[in-house]
Amino acid sequence: MDRQDLINFYKDTNYLSASLSIRGIPPRPSEWNVPLFIKKIYPENIALFKESLTNKSIEIQLDQEDINYFKALMLHESLFNFYKAYYNYICALKMYDGGLQHWITITSYYSKLYMANSIIALTGNSRYVVNGSNKNFVEDIYKLVNPKGYNRNIEINGKFIEDYAKYGIEINIAPSSNEGVLKIITDLGSGGSHSYIWNKYSELDTAELGITRMEYDYPQKLSNERNLENYSFDGYKQLDFNLGIENFKDYFKREYIKDQSDLIYTSDTAIILGVIGELYNLYKSLGVKNLPIEKEKLIFMCDYSLGKSNQSIKLIDLIKSGFPPKNKYLNEYNWYEST
Repeated sequence: MDRQDLINFYKDTNYLSASLSIRGIPPRPSEWNVPLFIKKIYPENIALFKESLTNKSIEIQLDQEDINYFKALMLHESLFNFYKAYYNYICALKMYDGGLQHWITITSYYSKLYMANSIIALTGNSRYVVNGSNKNFVEDIYKLVNPKGYNRNIEINGKFIEDYAKYGIEINIAPSSNEGVLKIITDLGSGGSHSYIWNKYSELDTAELGITRMEYDYPQKLSNERNLENYSFDGYKQLDFNLGIENFKDYFKREYIKDQSDLIYTSDTAIILGVIGELYNLYKSLGVKNLPIEKEKLIFMCDYSLGKSNQSIKLIDLIKSGFPPKNKYLNEYNWYEST
């Protein structure tokens, strides 16, 4: 799958089509449309779900009408993660004035995570974990894909206990062949959502999409670094509180971080901003009607969060110019790194 495959796949898609949401309007970011969709259609398609059950996994081949629905939904999820990535990028920039290395590192990690998830969704893949307490949980589906687990969650009085029940939903669409499958599974694997995202990301050839790779050899390394920084004694290196007062003052300072407070490409965020621009321009090339990816929104978020700072002025100028891959702000960063 390459960039042209994606362009051909999404061409003339109407993002605001009624099929995008069960309610007939575009979903809010907090809505899980796939679990909601499955809950709605299950009562009228019980036979299909049962016939599609093999080895405790439901696999339904998607027809063209289904793919058109999920096309719009994948765009929705991709955009949601794109804006989350951009928001976290701005948050990271905001912390350079304070020299807050730890939180710049963590926030930059999350920006990369959401960017990876955005690319994964755009290429037709998504996963949902539906817990028993979720309003879109379907007890009968759980019973189909995990009969042993279901029986363990039945009390003596016959009441179903929701607390430990869950199943997974996966959407896998191949834009190059315009084919896809909906899976409902019980085995979600041992990895959490972060592992799933980085494993899926590592399967993609992002160069074919015209998008720079954020981690070349081992994407899970980013998650490992986040865990090391956030949860171990090797994290929060700025806080060596056992030092004497004067030594502590010198050690706490991160002047090399503060020195980057006027840059928009920085040691932690340069790759993020580069991919933000590449993905923005990929969205624009898809030919999708009513796609809510506007410069004005990105500019407003920047201006509101960063104020009238040099970072804000530079970033707004870059956005207005359409994120050209070669620009004076990248040259400025390269100069900074070389000095």
